[in-house]
Amino acid sequence: MARAAARSSPAGLLRVALAAVGARPDPWQHQALASVSRRLVLVAARQLGKGSVAAAKALHLAAFAPERLVLIVSATERQARIVLGRIRGMLPYVGDAADGAEDTQTEIRFRNGSRIVVLPASSTSLRGWTAHLLVVDEGAYVPRASWEAVVPTTAATGGDIWCLTSAGAPAGWLYEIATDEDTYPEWERHRVTAWQVPRIDREFLESEQRRLPRAVFQREYECEFTGAEDGVFDPAAVAGAFRPSTRPTDLDLDLTAVLLGQEESNP
Repeated sequence: MARAAARSSPAGLLRVALAAVGARPDPWQHQALASVSRRLVLVAARQLGKGSVAAAKALHLAAFAPERLVLIVSATERQARIVLGRIRGMLPYVGDAADGAEDTQTEIRFRNGSRIVVLPASSTSLRGWTAHLLVVDEGAYVPRASWEAVVPTTAATGGDIWCLTSAGAPAGWLYEIATDEDTYPEWERHRVTAWQVPRIDREFLESEQRRLPRAVFQREYECEFTGAEDGVFDPAAVAGAFRPSTRPTDLDLDLTAVLLGQEESNP
């Protein structure tokens, strides 16, 4: 029964994997994995289980559909390894679909011809792939140049694109998709704050709320795209002052990154 449930859907796979450790998916995880949208953006607070959602989505397609390429692009090399580790942890729950799988540092190959490839956004090899599913992990911290290089990988397949992230600065391609429904109507949007998840201790959140600057708490736990607490200017306002249209230019992003002290600009 467990194998049948895992094979039935990505949500079923996550449910079986978590049941093995005495847990179960949160309602928001089930809702996201039950989506049939080809374009999905999920903004969630830290440590809520975004990685498990990405792993279940990727593994279910690769394990049970032949000749598929799942491409996962993570903000950093460390994050890429973490995502692949979560996928490895779920392999026992896809049954004999995992038999004979070849596992390397950056990919898993299945007997059915499918592959899961994980790359950091800094990789020079983002172009040239043909993906049936593209997952962008921590997209708020993936540079625009990397995003623009990797989106065409789904052009020939009509593959799904899922972006999962914690909140970042109020600028950049992920922020635009997550907040501008008029320009990007094809995207399904999910937002999950730490307050919405009962297993997150309320006393801990209240303590963090007192400890952290307001902008930081909002960004880390309430999914608000905020600038630096001690910034002189609002990054979104600065970017807007430099663009004639609704889309930021490379100059906008470079200036915003300087003000925030982050490396999110287009290299």
